Amino acid sequence: MDDSKTSIKLVTDQDYLPALLKLLTKAKKQVDILSYSFAIGSAAGKHSVKSSPYQIAQKLIELKTKAGDELTIRLYTEGLRETVLRNKVTADHLKEAGVEIVYGSTHAKGFLVDGRYVLFGSTNLTNQSITKNSEANLLIDDRKVAKEFSRYFEHLWEGGGHGGIKLKRPFLADGDFKDDLIEMIGKAKKRIEFAIYFFNHPEIEKALIQAFKRGVEITGYIHQHASFALSYIYANRSTVKRLKASGIQDIHWGPLHTFSHSKYLVIDRKEFSLGTGNWLEEDVLIHPQLYIHLENPVIARNLSKHLNRHILSS
Repeated sequence: MDDSKTSIKLVTDQDYLPALLKLLTKAKKQVDILSYSFAIGSAAGKHSVKSSPYQIAQKLIELKTKAGDELTIRLYTEGLRETVLRNKVTADHLKEAGVEIVYGSTHAKGFLVDGRYVLFGSTNLTNQSITKNSEANLLIDDRKVAKEFSRYFEHLWEGGGHGGIKLKRPFLADGDFKDDLIEMIGKAKKRIEFAIYFFNHPEIEKALIQAFKRGVEITGYIHQHASFALSYIYANRSTVKRLKASGIQDIHWGPLHTFSHSKYLVIDRKEFSLGTGNWLEEDVLIHPQLYIHLENPVIARNLSKHLNRHILSS
């Protein structure tokens, strides 16, 4: 990549693991990792040595072992919610190789390499997320963008919490993504396309209905499953019922056998917002998140293709 130019690539679905492993080979000085769920095995401590997360952990250990003190690797991972037990198994394994660990609260996830490369988006470091889910991430080579990701990482690393930092555009920290999404929806002229895991937010819902009423075409793709966290699925169904009652019919359910875990919104196939937060009050008000908002027709069109591909296959 040319260091004088910005490079942005969309990394979706099962392209995540090869993209990440290739990125990690570039690391010379520092790797900073934000993780909600990093699971190399069971909560009881049994490692799944053939899993994708284990491959990632072993790559980090290999890099650290080879470079020693020349390479710093830091992992900030969720230490409060339900993923904490499996996160601790992974963290203990990495700590033995010299990886620095801090536990806290985060739903943000991503990698920063050498203050230059950022890979972030919806993918968790679980085998389900990496090998089966519908996911959307960006791989960005831009030092200014990387600096803001670094600021957010340091904020959490040093004990900062939700709402304690404002990031420079194009990044949006924590609940700032909500107002940004509503603003985007409000200025859409012809088309809105979105994919979301959990959707139960009245302001975002209202903005979509208002856009539809002024003639904007809306296509949505929303997750469903039948196994756990069913209160969120019931909320998804209620949201979809209200959207359809308002006239928005082009709303599609993801398949039951996998997760539609992507989180993005595209307007007019020219501009998009992509990130880690579900469209829930709690993800706006409580859980640390990251979103990015860019005017980039190439990525916007590719997100539209990603959406349509999953709609057609579901």
